[in-house]
Amino acid sequence: MIPRKILEGLKPDMQKVADLAAATGVSYFKGAFRKKAFDGKAWPKAKADEGGKRRRGSLMVQSAALMNSVRAAEVTPECVVWAAGNDKVPYAQVHNEGGRAGRGAGFDMPQRQFMGEAEELEKQITKRIDAFMQGIFK
Repeated sequence: MIPRKILEGLKPDMQKVADLAAATGVSYFKGAFRKKAFDGKAWPKAKADEGGKRRRGSLMVQSAALMNSVRAAEVTPECVVWAAGNDKVPYAQVHNEGGRAGRGAGFDMPQRQFMGEAEELEKQITKRIDAFMQGIFK
């Protein structure tokens, strides 16, 4: 039988696990801007500009304000919550979900999701937590 004192020393620090998940999520969500895709699904292409030429560079990274607004809003052993947007980036939700955008009559913004539930993210978090747990039991 393994002494209780040794077993108690093997308990993972759940705050460290939550911090690991939070950092992995922020990295994954910011990576969507570089990949121009989310969970393996490419974003809709940009419309041609008035001159008939396509935009160069990343579609949603002009100032990087939206991408840089992605953060872990709450990180506890019980819960990890990510968020994007702030007073300077009020358009985060409409980019992520699509819908009506702009002033006056506005226009229909296609969804270019960069945050939310994603199978790829779950796999990345699981892989990192597994590696963390392996380190505890070595």
